[in-house]
Amino acid sequence: MKISFEIKDKDIAGRIGRLEIKDKDNQSKVIETPALMPVYGLNNPILSIDKLKSKFNAKILMTNAYMLFKSEEKKNNVLEQGIHKFFNFDGIIAVDSGSYQLMKYGDIDISNSEILKFEEHIGAEIGSFLDIPTLPDAYKRLAEENLTVTLKRAKEAKNLNLNLVVNAAIQGSTFMDLRAKAAREISKNFELNAIGGIVRLMEEYRFEDLVNIIVAAKKNIRAGNIVHAFGLGHPMLFGLAVGLGCDIFDSAAYALFAKDKRYITNYGTKKISELEYLPCSCPACHNKNPCDLDEHDIALHNLYVSYEEIRRIKQAIKENTLWEYIEMRAISHPSLYKAVRTLKKHRKFLSEFDPITKRSAFFDFGFDSRTEIYNVKSRAKNVKTENLINVKPFGNVPQEILDIYPLNVFGIKSDADDKEKVKAIMQYQFGENAAQILAQFNLIIKRSRKTKRIRWIHDNKTKELLGSVRASDHFIIPHKKLAEELHKFFKFPKLRIAIADEAVPFVKEGMNVFAKFVINADKNLRAGDECLVVDKDDNLIATGTLMLAPRECTSFKRGVAVRVR
Repeated sequence: MKISFEIKDKDIAGRIGRLEIKDKDNQSKVIETPALMPVYGLNNPILSIDKLKSKFNAKILMTNAYMLFKSEEKKNNVLEQGIHKFFNFDGIIAVDSGSYQLMKYGDIDISNSEILKFEEHIGAEIGSFLDIPTLPDAYKRLAEENLTVTLKRAKEAKNLNLNLVVNAAIQGSTFMDLRAKAAREISKNFELNAIGGIVRLMEEYRFEDLVNIIVAAKKNIRAGNIVHAFGLGHPMLFGLAVGLGCDIFDSAAYALFAKDKRYITNYGTKKISELEYLPCSCPACHNKNPCDLDEHDIALHNLYVSYEEIRRIKQAIKENTLWEYIEMRAISHPSLYKAVRTLKKHRKFLSEFDPITKRSAFFDFGFDSRTEIYNVKSRAKNVKTENLINVKPFGNVPQEILDIYPLNVFGIKSDADDKEKVKAIMQYQFGENAAQILAQFNLIIKRSRKTKRIRWIHDNKTKELLGSVRASDHFIIPHKKLAEELHKFFKFPKLRIAIADEAVPFVKEGMNVFAKFVINADKNLRAGDECLVVDKDDNLIATGTLMLAPRECTSFKRGVAVRVR
């Protein structure tokens, strides 16, 4: 099996992606991420496979390979028929190895290699090795011992060279150094990485610990890898987890909660006996009272709510409003509120992935965690001026840059003249002292007749257009002469995306830069920045808008890295 992943849209560290799995016959199955995998329970399932297909159009699901192996009848049937025919499901099937049973009972009667070969034999697209989950707050020595075994089994899984995408678990309990070590080792050899051992944290509403664990893993996982939040099945956490960079969720919660007559909402869980009114109009709830719902109805509702939340999050990513969405969700629960405030200490890392400019206006809920705040404060330091004004939540910022995103939503007028504004934006956007480049030109700044905003920057000597100003965010788009001067003024790798020789002829003709050809990238660039495309010898090839984070440019094998002008 071969797996490929491509970013189609992004916000914060979240991404809408195209995940494709190809089998040995080159037949492919595709899903869009963020994706939800309903867990199909083999013993007394509440919802059938047919229901998962007909009601939810499920294209991926998860089940337990160990439970199939332990049942002699099921084992024989699934070996004979293959797992897709056995379940009558032609989408992607992911299987768990029995690690949960291992954690619960202390031992299971199957080896790591045996369960992996069984997963391959039955034809699952995604399998998992027999990792050793460690509960939160375990003794560190125990966590280290378990992680050593987990990494040994991961190596064994790699060496088996199976026709299977391995969903490789990252363990380490609540010890961030162990999580980081596990993430580094696992992500070297596996493109699908599962952050495991987090269910107890969710059950205990320890969402701050959950945030720290996901970030510790994400910092050490290759940016192009797919991340599965193993066991994270409650929709109230989906937005936060997506914002941190998780791509896949599995939900057994929809069924487990239903059996306990627990009704999932996107802000928490209610016992059905506590409800007098149903706060939902999904097909399972429509025109019904709480007392009308049985286990089957509750399970349906729980999945409807979960799928709906995934769609809401995708729309927020498309609109670049994921921060607002996460903060609105946070207000609904105290533990979630504290977790979102915790993001402040991670915003430098998250800012590497978050676009520098967005489609929507900046709307702040007062959490002080947002990456835009970090970016403005960092870049404003490059602007040399004493003409400062306090703009909450950004602090003191130069008046000359009040027209740019995200400051432009506050409607504060600047007294600076147009030339000073352009010089300040040059420094903010491209780097300290960038305004010196303009000293050689006799600048003429032209405004749009319609919007009255700065629109074009000319050199009066040569009548050449140096740059235009984007109407949406007031960032400068350098034209040929200005790009050449930026290239001369700043040394490699500043502002650069360097590409392989084989891509140079195509980019010279105006084709976009694809991620698989990027060999180096200025780590201080952000998605949405204007950048210089150069070859390996730093010859200027083109200019364009960066579409991915620098980490992503050098990690992904598919997708557009720079839209060339």
